[in-house]
Amino acid sequence: MADSRFRAGVGRVDATPPLTAPHASWGAQVHVLPDGVEAPLWASALVVDDGTTMAAWIDLDVVIITRAESDAIREAVGAALGIPASHVRASVTHNHAGPPPSVWNWTNQGQEALDGYFSMLPEYAAGAARAALGSLRPARVGAGSGESRVAMNRRETAPDGRMVTGCNPGGLIDPEVLVGRIDDLDGSPIAAIVGYTMHPTTLGPPNRLISPDWPGHMKRTVESLTGAKCFFAQGATGNVGPGPEGFTDDIGVVQRLGARVGCEAARVFLALDLPAVEHVHDRVQESGAPLGLWQAIPCEEPEPVVQIMARSVGLPLTEQPPLEVAETAIVDAQDRLDALRASAAPAEEVEAATFAAKRANMTLTRVREYGGRVEAPVDVQVLRIGPVVLAGVEGEPFAEIGLEIKEASPFRHTWFGGYVGGWAGYIPTPEAYPLGGYEVETSPFAPAAAGVLTGAVISLLSELAEESPVDRE
Repeated sequence: MADSRFRAGVGRVDATPPLTAPHASWGAQVHVLPDGVEAPLWASALVVDDGTTMAAWIDLDVVIITRAESDAIREAVGAALGIPASHVRASVTHNHAGPPPSVWNWTNQGQEALDGYFSMLPEYAAGAARAALGSLRPARVGAGSGESRVAMNRRETAPDGRMVTGCNPGGLIDPEVLVGRIDDLDGSPIAAIVGYTMHPTTLGPPNRLISPDWPGHMKRTVESLTGAKCFFAQGATGNVGPGPEGFTDDIGVVQRLGARVGCEAARVFLALDLPAVEHVHDRVQESGAPLGLWQAIPCEEPEPVVQIMARSVGLPLTEQPPLEVAETAIVDAQDRLDALRASAAPAEEVEAATFAAKRANMTLTRVREYGGRVEAPVDVQVLRIGPVVLAGVEGEPFAEIGLEIKEASPFRHTWFGGYVGGWAGYIPTPEAYPLGGYEVETSPFAPAAAGVLTGAVISLLSELAEESPVDRE
């Protein structure tokens, strides 16, 4: 007979790429290979089981994985655990200080190392999952939330009127810090789940070190203060960044930002009682001063439930340029970049040519994927771990989308973000399109896509709630 008691386990492996693989993916950077490692990148696994459903969450400190790479990771983890691949959540922190996306190497250098690295990600993930399975033990789950305002809206109108990716202090952000706490039955911490909404673009073009950026330092802060392995769920951060300290090579900045979010997450984590209790007056003890003694009474709580559901949602597309135009543009841009590098041209010329090659590369990738189509499917997945509900999509949605979904969710502790199961580009709000800017210009999606996605995620959450009890208090 299956054990109906909730169990959880964690595992982690070092997933730092070799220094022979290209570094980052900034159009303005002039270096190709990293000079060193500021802190290791991790592949972390959380395995949960309620006796009926076992599921796994793989958390990777990289910028992007394609849907094919995500599928390979999920298949490998499923095989290692003996569960369906559909029961595996694969997400990335969207860290910009690690390897570039596997399909975006416009440098013609280090491709073999880059290919080898991404081919190993399923094995890293499966290894972490095996370690998590070996540590599986009866556990409890609690959830809460706090607030941090280190993030800043990044849709800035520059002095010349151009929409740029910078700092918009008056713009909308999502300040919530979602926290899930998983302890074993003896009270020892197992895992901390943290959700926050901020692009990991703190380390920018001048940085030459592999780093997990602020999410990695947030995890390290939480782990040092709580003793729990920390898992990060990135939010709907398409239009939210780290503020005026971003795009730097100052490691101290990522350490400070990570610590600030991590300290708030740890504060919430340490304030959660597992099991939940109610404190009531017990008696008065005479001790010179009369002392009022209180007693903790455990609250009745249902056994944590594990659920995982997914749905493919068709999002409307914008028209793409002809394939031959995109192919010609990338050849021209690549030839110019290679010639400038070979001639040791001034850094500003290499920088400009690198930007052009990156944009041409992005355009070609988009045309090959979406050209000639009016709609494209994106996957939406929801993983429930007791009171914590994690919804994610394979794209970069704007913060307004996440706030609307969380507000409408039937679950009290709902998180919504991108970078789950692959990458499909930015998903802006309709209001952003007339303003233009990087997110709009590189998105394959039409203005109506945000509303279609929001409705589909809310519907999926409602369907999930119909299958089990809901706590919205």
